[in-house]
Amino acid sequence: MQIWYMEPYACGDRRLPHHVFPPKKISPDQLLQKSRVQYYKVDLDDTVAMKKRLSRVKAEWKVVSSDILTVNDNVPDWEEKLEEYYEPIVRDDDFVCMVVDGSCYYDVEPEEDEWIRCHLEKGDLVIIPKGLSHRFTITPKNYVQIQRFFTDRNGNIQMSK
Repeated sequence: MQIWYMEPYACGDRRLPHHVFPPKKISPDQLLQKSRVQYYKVDLDDTVAMKKRLSRVKAEWKVVSSDILTVNDNVPDWEEKLEEYYEPIVRDDDFVCMVVDGSCYYDVEPEEDEWIRCHLEKGDLVIIPKGLSHRFTITPKNYVQIQRFFTDRNGNIQMSK
């Protein structure tokens, strides 16, 4: 995972990096201190290690179900979906997700109008704490497959705007 501060008023294609100038990267530990977002790297090719990591995450975060979300330019109403995903939201419970394939961005807002962009790739797992404003978009590759984990058996995501 790569992490950096975003320019304050990003214009144009949201799938581009939108670094501040000069670029200001931060580490996963700094992200944790600043926003409480937790990060794990999961080796998806090592099934034993992957199952152990996911088992610990599921137990710690009380996960009871999951689904797979695929976002690419074959999705019906592609442009509208990207707009919807990019709208900032605040969830009523912690959000756990892992990139299974492809890449994407999760932007988090630890302070008003201060966005931090997290570039996630295959095997990156993040936990965005409840109450933290965040949004999602894809990279110019136009493809990501994400496994989302839920604390609700029906796969409902609790959120407030």
